[in-house]
Amino acid sequence: MCFTLPFFCFYTASINANEITKKNNISPSSQILLGENNEILNADDNTILAWMDDSEDKLADTIHDYSESLDQYVGKEDEDEPMMNRSYLRIKFKPRYSHRGYSDFDANVYLKLDLPHTKRNWKLIFETDPDDFDSLESKQRGISGENDSSSSAVGGVRLQDKILGNWKTNFDIGVKVRWPPDPFVRVNASRVDILSERWTSRIKQEIFFYHEKGPGAVTYFDFYRAMNEDETQIFKASTSGQFLDEDNNWELVQTFEYFDRLNDNHLMEYSIGISADTREEDEISNYWVSASWTQKLYKDWIYLTIEPEIEFPKEYDYHINPGIMLQLELFFIKNGNYDRLNRYIPLPYEKD
Repeated sequence: MCFTLPFFCFYTASINANEITKKNNISPSSQILLGENNEILNADDNTILAWMDDSEDKLADTIHDYSESLDQYVGKEDEDEPMMNRSYLRIKFKPRYSHRGYSDFDANVYLKLDLPHTKRNWKLIFETDPDDFDSLESKQRGISGENDSSSSAVGGVRLQDKILGNWKTNFDIGVKVRWPPDPFVRVNASRVDILSERWTSRIKQEIFFYHEKGPGAVTYFDFYRAMNEDETQIFKASTSGQFLDEDNNWELVQTFEYFDRLNDNHLMEYSIGISADTREEDEISNYWVSASWTQKLYKDWIYLTIEPEIEFPKEYDYHINPGIMLQLELFFIKNGNYDRLNRYIPLPYEKD
């Protein structure tokens, strides 16, 4: 977490400044950015934009080339045809402030190396901020948890998207990067069913075990409804429960969300929720309502989210606690563009 920013700055600072200013280093099709009055800016005329483009290209190429070399070493046979490699790196910065609480800053790195030529489609994963032992409310709201699980990164391998009947499964095995090492396993399975012309459901079950803290489990029941024909507006209701063996307790969360994809560059999300803790006499832990606006800040790899929120937590005797969260997300991938603003209704899983 704390090394994320220095790592990124160290990498980008090593780029040759002479290369940045060369016009032939950046293709004309990748130089469009809208100004305040919707005028088109040219990256060739702006050293900062050219530096950003060159940095993104070099880092995405480095990740792809390293993953491709590893894939060829462990899985590719001489007669195998080339396959698409979708390795990527995601970096997030999340400052958050609440009136009755305190300022908080969270940053994390997630790296996935694709190995498409391995027989079982294995992936290598690295994550600086695992959330397995965070509260369920933190997971559902996308905020940093108070658990110390984030103090160490995890690395491992993943068997991804294995279809068993109507279920899609992922299996992770790895270690928490610390001394002594803390091995872990994670399994999740999900199933999608079309309930009617308007409603779709998804069930997701996660089970994990860490040598130090023991087992945990999370169950999600999600229900989706498209509010218009092109599914740019979606309603989602989610009921979830989490059990952690070290707490010997169930945490329950109910949320209602509304997604509105305004256009290619903007997304609005509205959320209301309630969380409960079965250990407490007064089981309700928190009520909250929030609205977030996400913008594609630059091309397909820099995104900004602003999320004002109001909550009524038990720790403040259910008094109103307004706050705001910002998120800056950087996404590096060479092959294909991931639309980070896309919200969709899942489809039933089928074997290839």
